[in-house]
Amino acid sequence: MTGPPRLALAFQLALAALAFVGVARAQDPEAAPDRCSPARETQLSDDEAVAALQRGNQLAEAGRGEQALAAYDESRRLALARGDRALATQAAANRARTAIDAGLTEGVESQLSGLVEAAGGLPDRERARLLIHAGRSYALLAERERSDRALRRAAETLQRAQEAAKRAADARLLSYALGYLAELYERDGQLAVALELNQAALLAGLEADAPDALFRWRWHAGRIHAAAGRPDQALADYRQAAVALIEIREQAALSGASWSAVLGGDTDELYVELVDLLLRSAARTSDAAEQQGLLADARNTLEARKADELRDYFRDECLAALRKTAPDEIPGAAVVYPVLLPDRVELIVGGSGKLASYTAPVDRETLTAEVLAFRRALPRQATREYLRHAQQLYEWIIRPIEPALAELSPQTVVFVPDGPMRTIPFSALYDANTRKFLIETYPIAIVPSLTLTDPRPLPRGGIQMLAAGISESVDGFPPLEFVEAEIASLREEYPGRTLLNEQFEVGRFESEVESRPFGIVHIASHAEFAEDPSQSFLLAYDGRISMDRLARMVATTRFRTTQPLELLTLSACETAAGNDRAALGLAGIALRAGARSALATLWSVNDQSSTALVTGFYRELADPEVSRAEALRRAQLALLQLRGSRHPAFWSAFVLISSWL
Repeated sequence: MTGPPRLALAFQLALAALAFVGVARAQDPEAAPDRCSPARETQLSDDEAVAALQRGNQLAEAGRGEQALAAYDESRRLALARGDRALATQAAANRARTAIDAGLTEGVESQLSGLVEAAGGLPDRERARLLIHAGRSYALLAERERSDRALRRAAETLQRAQEAAKRAADARLLSYALGYLAELYERDGQLAVALELNQAALLAGLEADAPDALFRWRWHAGRIHAAAGRPDQALADYRQAAVALIEIREQAALSGASWSAVLGGDTDELYVELVDLLLRSAARTSDAAEQQGLLADARNTLEARKADELRDYFRDECLAALRKTAPDEIPGAAVVYPVLLPDRVELIVGGSGKLASYTAPVDRETLTAEVLAFRRALPRQATREYLRHAQQLYEWIIRPIEPALAELSPQTVVFVPDGPMRTIPFSALYDANTRKFLIETYPIAIVPSLTLTDPRPLPRGGIQMLAAGISESVDGFPPLEFVEAEIASLREEYPGRTLLNEQFEVGRFESEVESRPFGIVHIASHAEFAEDPSQSFLLAYDGRISMDRLARMVATTRFRTTQPLELLTLSACETAAGNDRAALGLAGIALRAGARSALATLWSVNDQSSTALVTGFYRELADPEVSRAEALRRAQLALLQLRGSRHPAFWSAFVLISSWL
């Protein structure tokens, strides 16, 4: 914005907070005061007004704005009918915020004005909390509507919140009032004022011993310093924010709370912005050792982000215990991290004890659109629409790193994909210069996180296989007519047990997995990975096995000393095209199940080519000189070289996840 500072009055009023000391530490464990409580309970209250408020919160978090507004209206009506003005105010506050989020802003400003007026009749602590909520809502409204008036009202309301927090001697609420006010000044371009308020918010957060506040305001300080052209100070603040985030997770794990609920929002951008800063710093320095340190920090930040994504998706804090330090030396492999940044794509390549970074001049939004188009075109056998996307993605993802691959001469290229990149098979990227798919040059594997992967060679002596499958139509799903031939071919290669059609019952499958030392579990049945992991399942003859239950069944094998589970294969599974969160579940299936690796399909393949590929993979895998990644490559090449099956729809759906050795 230009012209005289629009927020000068609010800043003058805020200066008194800089001398604030001695406030007693707030002992409440509530989440950030950004949506009025009670919220996020999994069981609805017996109190109808409270239950309606909870239901509104759940609907709002699910993105069902209009239904959420109706629930909040019901909560407010019921609360007023019994004279509970505090609960009615909570419902009204949440209604206003949800209306803004949903773009239903007509009348919202007057609703917020009413909330500010209602706050005057509350005790100071409750008043501060409500005013922070209203101030944030005004700020979001100002951003959406580009309204200077709403921006001024946001600053005035947060100033009132600050005064109420001081009177209540609540350092945590004071920290939030100051911090959100600092964000307004940053938006207004007044970086010096924003930083001064930010530092006051940090002091109050320290006084309150509130890691959530320290996380937010360290992050904000980093953004201010970055905008002001002070990268070293920005980097220091971002690193401290990351440390605070670790503390929040540890405290949440001890208390059984959801750390994301404690923070009340998405923390993913912290990692993205920190990695961006680290990569820019690495590009600026001429000191080789410093550059390697910065690139290692960037890689480790990516690893922390990926571990958090998996932990959040599966709602499994135990995944943290599996994390190790990312190895600097990965024999025989080049590990590639595609990093999708707002203005470019960075590619970090690790191998032979060093790291390098390369840049592709494409922004995140453009790359994401290309990835989605590629993924949608791949299964269409009747067209070559996929080819132009395969070529373009090769130019952006592979061409920049060709010098590193030439230098490393890797036996396997291991991708640690990010976001939408999880939804595509890298094997099908196409080099227009050589007229080759990537799989024709290198074996390919993907890992959800290098620090959560345990790459070890597959022991070949006497390995047992449990093969289960359904060829008939079950539960409304179409028959998989080639499953019988697929399983019969496997029986020729590996001894073990077979469960086909009616034999593949949930209880019997579970009993077999838990009682016998199978090194390979092969399942040829419909399976779906959904955005919500609770909706992901594997189809047995007598019912559906949730992926959580499958993981629990198979995870018992990880404690075996004689024969842990080496490979879990799902040869007819599917994820929704372009749904990178569903693909996260696919990527994590081996991890959750305690298997060293998994072979799975990105979309359901039901034809002779699938049977041929699976049979070829296991035949090659029997050779002790052949790695898992090379076995899959050979099986894919065998199909690719056959007339009529060169189209990647026939072979590229299969991806190897985790251990590639």
